[in-house]
Amino acid sequence: MKKIVVPGWIKAYFGFILANWLVFTLFRCLFLFVFRAALVPQSYHELWETFYVGAKFDARLACALAIPLGLYFTLCAFWKSARAVRKGVSALYGLLEAAVLLVYFADFAHYAYIAMRINYSIFKYSENALISLQMAWETYPLLWAVFGLLVWGALGFWFVNRLQNKAFAQADNYRWKGNLGWFFGGLLLTGALMFGQLSQYPLRWSNAYHSTNNFICNLTLNPVLNIYDTARFVKADSYSREKTEKYYDTVAKYLGVQQPDKASLNFERFVAAKPKAEQKDYNVVVIFMESLAWNKISMTNPDIDPTPFVKELADRSVLFTNFFAPTSATARAVFATVTGIPDVTSFKTSSRNPLIVDQHVVVNSLRDYEKYYFIGGSASWGNIRGILEHNLTDVHMYEEGHFKNEHRNDVWGISDLDLFREANRILNEEQKTEKKPFFAFIQTAGYHRPYTIPDDNAGFESKDIGEDLAHKRSFVSVAEYNSLRFSDHALREFFKLAEKSDYYQNTIFLIFGDHGLAAPQSDNMPRGYVDLNLINHQIPLIIAGGPITKPQVIAKTASQVDILPTVMGILGRPYFTRAIGRDVLAGPEPEPGALIYGWAVSPATVGFVQGDYYYHSQGGKEGLYKYAADNYNEDISQKEPERFEHMKNLAQGLYETSRYQFYHNQKRDERDD
Repeated sequence: MKKIVVPGWIKAYFGFILANWLVFTLFRCLFLFVFRAALVPQSYHELWETFYVGAKFDARLACALAIPLGLYFTLCAFWKSARAVRKGVSALYGLLEAAVLLVYFADFAHYAYIAMRINYSIFKYSENALISLQMAWETYPLLWAVFGLLVWGALGFWFVNRLQNKAFAQADNYRWKGNLGWFFGGLLLTGALMFGQLSQYPLRWSNAYHSTNNFICNLTLNPVLNIYDTARFVKADSYSREKTEKYYDTVAKYLGVQQPDKASLNFERFVAAKPKAEQKDYNVVVIFMESLAWNKISMTNPDIDPTPFVKELADRSVLFTNFFAPTSATARAVFATVTGIPDVTSFKTSSRNPLIVDQHVVVNSLRDYEKYYFIGGSASWGNIRGILEHNLTDVHMYEEGHFKNEHRNDVWGISDLDLFREANRILNEEQKTEKKPFFAFIQTAGYHRPYTIPDDNAGFESKDIGEDLAHKRSFVSVAEYNSLRFSDHALREFFKLAEKSDYYQNTIFLIFGDHGLAAPQSDNMPRGYVDLNLINHQIPLIIAGGPITKPQVIAKTASQVDILPTVMGILGRPYFTRAIGRDVLAGPEPEPGALIYGWAVSPATVGFVQGDYYYHSQGGKEGLYKYAADNYNEDISQKEPERFEHMKNLAQGLYETSRYQFYHNQKRDERDD
């Protein structure tokens, strides 16, 4: 058998990766040692996962540094390089290694100063470079740091020069035969290391936030990659304290702030517990139904009846008919619902922004509850993993690959039917063993292109209403219509199973759409919904089970951000919040309303819905409209100037306050855990 001879340049390339990988791991150990006082005994068991995930981040950085060297080695495997070129490459890598060490130096100093890993915002200090340099000179041993960088750079030069000597020492290096295979093999292994995990999605920054303990998450991060991950968000999005102050009085009154303080921008509210006799330990199941838009359901489409079970459930429950998603994207809906802050970021989604991953969540006040999150796909999608696992204390995360009985349906993971079956099974089993109330989120995703109906569909039968009628009734195709019907069918099957479970009689269910969906025709809706784009935002909210003993239709305007505070009110439990969300069933009733942010158009729209009125602003043009009226496009701001000014102040104020709260809604140590 012919002996496999690994070319020297391949050995040198992966030797460079391994050496850097080990050095970065050493830095992580040093970080733990230096700042070990922040590690609490309750988090010792999380160290293994921290170093495992951190090692994958370190491998990614090592590969990123090695790729230019690998390409150079590949070229030199075919064409011999000059001595001067080799020295130049060694010098460049000496500088690169020194630059990486400089980031680690700055990271250690940054964390020691404000207990936060370095991110792209560090470059703001360059705006006052002389002052920043003087502060650093007076605070840190800069001369020793410079000496260390020079030594490290020299070591980097020596190491890469030595690697080159070993790489090209073999006489048969400079030939095509054999080298191409090693090149593609090395490329494949490098790609695998950078991808970071066996999953549909690559390793992402949100994987670092696998704990509610900030130190554990900080220990997992890689500082160089963290600068890269935060660069786009620091550049793209920020907040204005001045604008937040401008609207503070209006917003504070709307939110019911008990101790308003404009100087400190205090939005804190403490909601007291109801008397003990009125508190209930109901289980709670919050169901995000993918694209359950108001214009597509049976209440607005009775003749084609797309969601018969949703209508049946609404008829025996509490139905909010004037309920809105602040924005039109699923990741934004998750962020808004969980945090109580509308996702008004102008860049991607807030769940993707590592700078604002730390958020207060009101349901953490339910310390005696088990918490669950069920998703048919991956929580890496949209980076929602960071928001959920970092902020929901001790949440049990179930995603594709974690269920006992699952069958991949399409790109979105397992079918909604499988998801509901598994969620019911797990909740029922846990209820029998834990004997504790639970708070569970279930997020469906099947009602998406390619509109796949699974083979295992519990007797679902497709229905052909014709493409023309489907278009007129808000659907892009008959396939979409049947996909929504299957989503409704899966929800019916879930309730059939739940009704047989031990937990059902003591459970509150909240069912709502994650967002609306645009549909240009929508003959079944008043035209104002379409032209003013409210069709992208209006959704139903149904509250069923638990204390709901008689059906009720509520027409007051509310929003996804109000869901969790309203649940806390039903349970009668105390909680603290700074966010926009309010208990809309509380007495005295809060002023109704819903902020609307249209991020998908340029320039973005900012609006506010209250009853039949809609304030709308886009690109400097603003107006007040009665969106459901025949004359929906008539601006009535001059006819009702007081209402216009009030709704304008609420719209702009809630928008600016939401942007501010992204960065000022961190968890409270003594009350969140």
